[in-house]
Amino acid sequence: MIDLELELRDLAAHLDVPMHPPLAGAVLVRITRARRRRRVLTLAVATGLAALAVALAVPGSRASLLRFFHIRGAAVRLVDKLPPLAGHRSLGIPIPLDRAPFRLLLPSGRRPARLYAGDGGYWLRYPGLLLFEFESGNGATLIKKAAVGTHVEYVRVGGEAGIWIGARHAVFLPGGPPVAAGHVLIWQHGVLTLRLEVAVGLDQALAIARSLR
Repeated sequence: MIDLELELRDLAAHLDVPMHPPLAGAVLVRITRARRRRRVLTLAVATGLAALAVALAVPGSRASLLRFFHIRGAAVRLVDKLPPLAGHRSLGIPIPLDRAPFRLLLPSGRRPARLYAGDGGYWLRYPGLLLFEFESGNGATLIKKAAVGTHVEYVRVGGEAGIWIGARHAVFLPGGPPVAAGHVLIWQHGVLTLRLEVAVGLDQALAIARSLR
C-alpha cells in the first residue's frame, strides 16, 4: 500500500461525515408516481377517444360536433337557423351542349334536357335531377348552410372526396338570395366540383354520381 493511500485512510478515520439519506426508496416513489400519472393520462385519452367515436357514429351527434364541412370548391356550414330562402331562381343562359369550355360529365345513357351557363359553371337539368359542374381551380366556392341536426356527412365518390346533405338547406349562388335545396351530393372529380340535386337517398345518389362519364 502506497504512503498516500495510508494517509487518506488515516484522515478518513478522523472525519465526521454525516450519514446520507437512503436514496433508493425516494427514487422508487418517484418512478411509481410517474407511472401512475402516465396510466391516468392514457386512460383519460382512451376514454375521450371512445366517447368521440361513439358520438361520431350517430348522425345527429356527428352533426352537432362537426359544424363545418369542406372539400375543394364547396363548403357546408351548420347553423342554428336558416336564412329566408327563395324557392326558385334562374339557372342562367340556355346554351348548346357543346358550348361548355370543358367536357361535361353526363349520367350514363342520358342527355340533358337543357344546359344553362350561370353561377360560374354549367347546369344540366334532367327530369327529377339537377347537376351543376364548375372548375374549382379558379377559386370559386359553392357555399351551403344547413340547420343543426341535418344529416350531413363526408362520403367518397369513386375515390374522390364528397359531402352528402340529406335534407332541405340553403345554397348561396352569385348574384342572388339564398335558395332552398333538397337532397344534394357534392364531390370532386379532378379539377371539377360537381353538385347533384335529386330526390333520392344517399345510395341512389352515389350510384348516379358514379355513372357520370
